[in-house]
Amino acid sequence: MSQSSASSMNASNTDGKKTWIRGVNIGGWQVLERYITPYFFALTECHLQGDFRFYQGQIDAPPSDDPLYKPLTLHDLKGDCPPVDSPVVDEWTLTGAFKNKELAKKYLEIHYKNFVKREDIAALKKNGVTHLRVPLGHWIKGDITNDEPYVDGGWPYFQRLVEWCREEGLELWPDLHTAPGSQNGFDNSGRLGDKMTCSGWDGGVSTWESGSDLPPNVDRTLQIIDEITAAISNDKLNDIVTGFGVLNEPASDCNADVLRFFYDRALDIVRRNLGNTTNVYIGDMFDSGRWNDGFWAGPEYKDTFLDSHIYQSFEARTRHLSPRQHIAMVCQRDHNDVVGCCYNDGHPTEGIGRIFSEWSASFDQSVGDQVPWLMQGITENGVAEKFDRQLSPERKRFLRNFVEAQMVSYEAINAHESSGWFFWNFKVEGGVFAEWDFLRGIREEWIPVLPEPNIPSEHVFGSCYDIIFKTEDDWKIIDEIPDPSDNTISEEGSPIDDDIVLSHASNLRKNSHGQWVVKREVVSYNHGLFWFVAIFASLALYWVKRKRLRRGYSSIEDEFELRKELRHVDTATGSLSSDEYAT
Repeated sequence: MSQSSASSMNASNTDGKKTWIRGVNIGGWQVLERYITPYFFALTECHLQGDFRFYQGQIDAPPSDDPLYKPLTLHDLKGDCPPVDSPVVDEWTLTGAFKNKELAKKYLEIHYKNFVKREDIAALKKNGVTHLRVPLGHWIKGDITNDEPYVDGGWPYFQRLVEWCREEGLELWPDLHTAPGSQNGFDNSGRLGDKMTCSGWDGGVSTWESGSDLPPNVDRTLQIIDEITAAISNDKLNDIVTGFGVLNEPASDCNADVLRFFYDRALDIVRRNLGNTTNVYIGDMFDSGRWNDGFWAGPEYKDTFLDSHIYQSFEARTRHLSPRQHIAMVCQRDHNDVVGCCYNDGHPTEGIGRIFSEWSASFDQSVGDQVPWLMQGITENGVAEKFDRQLSPERKRFLRNFVEAQMVSYEAINAHESSGWFFWNFKVEGGVFAEWDFLRGIREEWIPVLPEPNIPSEHVFGSCYDIIFKTEDDWKIIDEIPDPSDNTISEEGSPIDDDIVLSHASNLRKNSHGQWVVKREVVSYNHGLFWFVAIFASLALYWVKRKRLRRGYSSIEDEFELRKELRHVDTATGSLSSDEYAT
């Protein structure tokens, strides 16, 4: 069990010289993802013949006065334009569905041209965004083998985006989001696999020694990085392109020796082509702690970053929390990950730092569980499910707190570790995944106007713990998808063992210095029986209430071991010094 500490998240000062990256991802554009643009994936037989038609409300459709625009109606779906039979789940299957690459390229160019709009970039800048992260496919410059269905064509539109950023005063950090063979088996790697694995990229090698031949797809990836970064330089884009991510989300089973050698080589390539001060960020294999061994620790690795992605909606355990518990997870588990790297012999490195290039406002609804019926709804009715979904005022208020807490936590001003963050994503189609839509959040005001880059978010929004106590702990805000079950909650993800989270932050108090501390509960031996009965009765009532509401932890004997947790709430101050107990 964890020993919670409130000391790391109290307000702190900064000298005002540091500036933070506050960015947004342009995801689902150069690398397609179904949940971001579901209508684009809902192909019909007409699409495959080059008769491109567009669903009502389709986010990347040409303007209605464009000669290419042709509406697709339910009558068309039931008649001349039936949906395709084979599943379209990623870029591989989408481009492969067309009878030739020429047609596929024409179709994708419509998306490249219309999904990202000039006014989107202006709106992001106006709200205080400083950087954009742009996921790129490894095929963008034409590195496509004969057996791969991918098509190029996105580069001119990437150049257009750079020019828009130049006009607005934004910096741009692209990343290689996909790799030959797939570095993780995710759909956003270009090709969806049966499971999360790196074996398609690193060949599944169990051992590898420096000086040996690299796995073919790893070597090819280095050539692709060379080609892309050289093109950025040759096309004179590197005044705006000031950072580059060399590989998105390598899976946890990647061969560590291969990956580290790849990172070394990729860093050399990027800085040779773009300059020695170019920011370079690398994926953490979903475990930032494994990089605390002096990797890239020297001053020559300044302006390099270990990149982590933090989400609460991907696991049943974290979806199954109250509003305050969600915020407490940000302040505790997520913040601990922020400051958990990168160190050398226990001291912060002079080189590699931290960046958090993906997080969102989604907290209680699984994307993966909803996409299949979302696509089925389009097929059957010509309309995406919950396309016009609206958020209640109560949910928006919570989202505002959830977003601000993450901004504060991921900047980690007390640790001087993090250089900032990128929200995922700039927009999505329809309403079912509204919590992933930054531009919608601006319009609905659950995304705040961002502070000036040299002003910490904490100085504007308060500490993460302050935000907990601004949050109504109202279970009616929670709308879990899929519907929770005891089995799912106990099997998915790691057990939640943080005392502040488990207590809904009820064990936090402010001391006489205005600092948040964990309150010590002193239990007299003579009153032991009284407290035993009281605790037992409270647990029984808690269990009955949660079982009835299907909320929280549904069994006293489950993985969360609530009886032990109550003991930990009382003893969780072990990491605090004695003067911090003052009230």
